[in-house]
Amino acid sequence: MSFLRGLFGEKENPLLKRAGTLVESANMLSIGTCTPLLERFPILQKVDMEQWDFVLTVAAVFMASTRLNNLKLEESREEKLMEIVADHLNQWKPNEIRGFEDCKALFEREFDRLRATGHEPQFVAADAVGIWIVWNVLGHSPQSNEECDLVRATGTLVTHSFFNWWNT
Repeated sequence: MSFLRGLFGEKENPLLKRAGTLVESANMLSIGTCTPLLERFPILQKVDMEQWDFVLTVAAVFMASTRLNNLKLEESREEKLMEIVADHLNQWKPNEIRGFEDCKALFEREFDRLRATGHEPQFVAADAVGIWIVWNVLGHSPQSNEECDLVRATGTLVTHSFFNWWNT
């Protein structure tokens, strides 16, 4: 069917494809970065890798979703794309949309707090999502220098990887 659409001028919406592959791509990031980050941050050796996978995937999906909202698309178009993302998230881990909502809530609080304290502007979003990642992977807020470095590393990784997710 998509061949006929292309042949007769109607093109498939590339954002629909991006929405359909977001969760899988986010999950691949979490799996692919585990070993290099374990080597750099020994504290991760104590972490449940299933929890790591879940947290990093949710953070990446959240970051891409936040950027979608910033594109200021027509509301119905954005809702359709987010419906696809939510369906894929639910297929991946049923009922885990709560993790997404938790990430969103902490990100918004930390983003506002970091901006208000004069945090380095280029790292506000990365550090806000990194705080959520570290808190949910370690089970507590970041405290040591290594944990704070992990905030920056994971937050930057997720932000850099999914900031432009919707660009085609």
